[in-house]
Amino acid sequence: MELLLPGPDCCTNIIISSSVQILCLQEVQEDHFLEQMFPVLTDMGYTCIYKRRTGTKTDGCAVCYHSERFIQLSVSLLEFRRPDCELLDRDNVGIVLLLQPKAGQNETFSPICVANTHLLFNPRRGDIKLAQLAIMFAEIDLMIKKCSSEGRRCEVILCGDFNSLPNSPLWNFITTGQLYYHGLPTWMVSGQMDLSYKVHHPRLFAPLWPSSLDITDSCQYKSESQTTASGIFPVDNRQYSHDFMLRLRYCEAACVRPADLELIPGVTDKTPDPEDVEMFSSRFGHTLRHTLSLTSAYSQVCPDTQTAAVTTLNSDGAAMVDYIFYSTRRSGSAGESAGGLQLLGRLSLLSEADLWCLKGLPNETFPSDHLSLLVKLQLR
Repeated sequence: MELLLPGPDCCTNIIISSSVQILCLQEVQEDHFLEQMFPVLTDMGYTCIYKRRTGTKTDGCAVCYHSERFIQLSVSLLEFRRPDCELLDRDNVGIVLLLQPKAGQNETFSPICVANTHLLFNPRRGDIKLAQLAIMFAEIDLMIKKCSSEGRRCEVILCGDFNSLPNSPLWNFITTGQLYYHGLPTWMVSGQMDLSYKVHHPRLFAPLWPSSLDITDSCQYKSESQTTASGIFPVDNRQYSHDFMLRLRYCEAACVRPADLELIPGVTDKTPDPEDVEMFSSRFGHTLRHTLSLTSAYSQVCPDTQTAAVTTLNSDGAAMVDYIFYSTRRSGSAGESAGGLQLLGRLSLLSEADLWCLKGLPNETFPSDHLSLLVKLQLR
């Protein structure tokens, strides 16, 4: 089975001419979606799901799929703002959708988890971006486990505006499955700007987020085994758990002595035991992980000219921040590979020079400040 799937800001003419089966959009104005896009796409045979950003924002994310090709099994509308987590105070959202491709006689296809999001823009707050991404991964993992419990595999397609450059730590985390973050400056996570000239800047230290978020460093929801053995969940209204505060006791950030700290013998001259710091590192680690085996459908260079490919252009310059990631073949315990989506083709991107020749973005040809991504995937 072949899937045609466009990424952000895809134009209607691309949808019509390409017979797109799954459509993922970001920064969709709610009134535009309800009054213009939804009626047209519904008439074209699509089922549309929309999630508006929280707060006062009037845009959101949308996922539309062709009703003749898929059956909706499950959907999660995610809000990244969490009132019980000080870190997650931004209004970004995401959609995680589980679709079952319709098959003909003597055909069976694996379900597909389609995830779409728009991560925080702020280049300085890589800590927030990673927490938002962890929520997406945890929800995707939940869909995969749901399929696994029924004896079925699940393929993954992750789309969105990630506000991160190729080969940045966040991009590498998505494509490699791990990120060693200890001491990493938060501005460096997305690669959008260089603040190395600054003397002091926030860094990432464990734990990245409070235990109230209920997500592990493997980007999975905490299992039932991590709750009480009796199965009774105690009521706890504390913002930070005892375990979380114990982590801070040996956190590297807590061991840095402020330069202007007054020296008081027996009080501020104390230093942590190296064995305690080692215990903290070995017990809690400093690595984020996920097991989704994702590959980017797009290269960061234009194949013909070997110049940097871009997906957006504004007064600050051009960059690639939009991506379509898809699950590839995974090796089993016996070393045999199975499953995975195969990339058959993609719509070419342009370079910054090409876009300036067209008078930048948006223009008469491209009515958005982002270029459309379009890939053709084969479900094995």
